[in-house]
Amino acid sequence: MDKDIFNHFNQPWLPMTALGIFVTCFIIYVYWTYKKSNKKFYENSSYMPLHDGVKHER
Repeated sequence: MDKDIFNHFNQPWLPMTALGIFVTCFIIYVYWTYKKSNKKFYENSSYMPLHDGVKHER
């Protein structure tokens, strides 16, 4: 069944293009996450769950 599908699929460049776009986006997202200028942003964001807006809790 798979061979029949692949025999009629005449656009071999399409999966390679999709893979290239995925890998490029993945590398950009990883770079954006780990670059040094975003460190302060992620440190502040990591404390957000701890500060829920309650001033004095008993």
